[in-house]
Amino acid sequence: MIDDPEPTPEPEPEPEPEPVDLFGEHHLAELSALPGDGVELTQGLAAQGASGFVYTVRNNAGEIFWASPTGQPKAVKTGEEETERLRAFCGTEGLLSVARFNVLHDSYYAFANMKDAAICQKGGYVWYDNHSYHWLEPEKELARQYVTGLAAECAQLGFDELLLEELCYPTRGKLHKISYKDNTMEKKDALALVLTDLRAALEPYGVKLSLLLTENQILEDTSADSGVDLAALLPLVDGVYVQAADPEAVRAALAAPPEAERWPELVLITAEPGGADNWCV
Repeated sequence: MIDDPEPTPEPEPEPEPEPVDLFGEHHLAELSALPGDGVELTQGLAAQGASGFVYTVRNNAGEIFWASPTGQPKAVKTGEEETERLRAFCGTEGLLSVARFNVLHDSYYAFANMKDAAICQKGGYVWYDNHSYHWLEPEKELARQYVTGLAAECAQLGFDELLLEELCYPTRGKLHKISYKDNTMEKKDALALVLTDLRAALEPYGVKLSLLLTENQILEDTSADSGVDLAALLPLVDGVYVQAADPEAVRAALAAPPEAERWPELVLITAEPGGADNWCV
């Protein structure tokens, strides 16, 4: 007699993802690539319990991932068809769309305009960091115009928020080779000027402006090299995103001073930016 096989147990249903707040009501998923269509986008976000997405539109090489008409031509890596798909995704009702935008780390425009837009060496040639990438000099008007123009194009694509990455001066590489002899303002003031220009450019579109910072930039004084002075920058933005090993210390460091008329909201990232899914309060 052959024994009846053990019945296969019914699989446990997967728990429903718990909603997580972002700016009070949203949870974001980072897209490593654009989905094929709107259905794929909404289904993928729903599977993660997300009601919005983060998409990198400009990376740390200065590459641009929409069909920018004003971007340095060699930097533009995306055509019209994919750009229209991105525009449609940004226009999806009920989804928060966030453009992750590297501000000053740029190997295309800086190289092509080294005298008028780039951080340069003492001999006048464009400076390069420990990864052989170049940087824009925010004190130079042409650099600010380039960045501001690209940001306005992102707003025109329909993004709800611009998340600024590396709004700072370089802190790694052979920093002693950089020439700042012609600079007329402090680093923190040059960075604040970039933010002021960006706010003016984005105001007609109602796009939020946020900073992606490191925990070290918040808890340690890095301003001598990076120029990141929180007292100067935070009143100019709507949000601060950070991945924090010590969230309470970060919250305390970013608490609004009593005299502040406006202060950004804190968004804690629960996984590594660029390789994971969950960005939440």
